[in-house]
Amino acid sequence: MMNAFSEGLVLADKSGLNPQTLLDVLDLGAIANPMFKMKGPSMIQSSYAPAFPLKHQQKDMRLALALGDENSVPMPVAAAANEAFKKARSMGLGDLDFSAVHETIKSAKDSSS
Repeated sequence: MMNAFSEGLVLADKSGLNPQTLLDVLDLGAIANPMFKMKGPSMIQSSYAPAFPLKHQQKDMRLALALGDENSVPMPVAAAANEAFKKARSMGLGDLDFSAVHETIKSAKDSSS
């Protein structure tokens, strides 16, 4: 969810839509949820005070993928999300909030501009 949300924020920004407007619209619809409402404003500001460190989120993703492997459950979406969290850790973001994965999307946008 956090990875898809991050992509949406970057897409809004790159498309010329104010990211705050996207947050407002999401809050009105069927996918409104506390995580978007709580994390969105700080993500727009690139502020990632840790409530749940990214390194722990990535560890949990790794454990979930291992459990999927043990039970022969394909988890391609979780695997892709885990790669983004691994990249964020390699960028030195592991001690920041898990929402700092947003920086991996932003850095990809900046390098392609």
